[in-house]
Amino acid sequence: MQSDIIPAIKLYFFQEAQKNLNTIYEGILNIQDTIDHSCQLNTLFRATFSLKGGASMLGYTQILKIIYRLEQCFGLLRYPIQADEAIQLLFLDVYHIIQNLILQIQTPEGLNAEKALNLALKIDPIFTILNSHLLFLIEKSNYKAKIVDIEASQNWKYDIPLKLILVDTQAFLCRTFEDYFTGLPNVEIINGSFEELPFFDCIVTAASSVATINDIDSRIVQFFGEDVINLLQQRIQQEYLGEQPIGTSLIVETNHALHPFLAHTPTLRMQIARAGRDHVYQGMWSTLLAIRKHNQKHSHCLQKQINIVAIPGLGTAVGRVSIDEVARQMSMAYQNFLYSSLSSHYHLSSCLLVD
Repeated sequence: MQSDIIPAIKLYFFQEAQKNLNTIYEGILNIQDTIDHSCQLNTLFRATFSLKGGASMLGYTQILKIIYRLEQCFGLLRYPIQADEAIQLLFLDVYHIIQNLILQIQTPEGLNAEKALNLALKIDPIFTILNSHLLFLIEKSNYKAKIVDIEASQNWKYDIPLKLILVDTQAFLCRTFEDYFTGLPNVEIINGSFEELPFFDCIVTAASSVATINDIDSRIVQFFGEDVINLLQQRIQQEYLGEQPIGTSLIVETNHALHPFLAHTPTLRMQIARAGRDHVYQGMWSTLLAIRKHNQKHSHCLQKQINIVAIPGLGTAVGRVSIDEVARQMSMAYQNFLYSSLSSHYHLSSCLLVD
């Protein structure tokens, strides 16, 4: 970047930063309206995104770190909470620190190491309290009761409401899901990444039977951390002597406040293609059965139940199962889970193998 244009870029950044800060301030002042209207919340995200972009380009690391953490807190406002004065004041504290930080950078002496350290010591406890209070408000809101269609479950052969979110980055797979899952209750199809989902209790990952760190989807590892994968491997060793059979699903806790469970459902024994088999059906069926068993065990504890499950296309990566076959087998397993008797289950599953 040429030195003669840097001052002009900085000036533009500071001008735009003030506009974006004004947007954030208005959103915080009217925080309940921001929560209740997604368009207003999206306006906040656009403001933080713009701030992050400018700060990253100019190397303002402190601003970048704070905005990133603020953005994570704004993400929790997607839940149907009732804001209180405390949450508004905490957000305003963060706003004022960002504003003072930008003003400090514009001074002749700038932001030295000592001031940066003092800022970090001041902002960390605010974010800790802010995040904790947001989680408290989410818990208090009983959001599960508001987003799960309990009435629809009365016609199911299943005693706890369950919603499936079929989420995948492949647009064609999502369109095929729509074809095969049309008419089935409580199914939402999203073309995107599971990290973008505001609501889910459990994420399904379909790796190989041994579940090494290289087998698990890297996005799962990044999102939940390696400790969860280590716990999963320990459980596989304890329960299956290190090799989890196809046709089983193992649910482990993630220690994530909002997404507490992960279901490991192998659709292949080793990292080799499995097209032409019914491993996708077995994976989907075993996952649903594992969730059913889990919910029966925790039938008297709402917070331990799994009501919203995020499921990607099973067997589409290394397994190389065709998209049409993936959607067909997954939908058939779900239909059996909801409606079929035991005898019809065996009849349908016998039709799954592809010549």
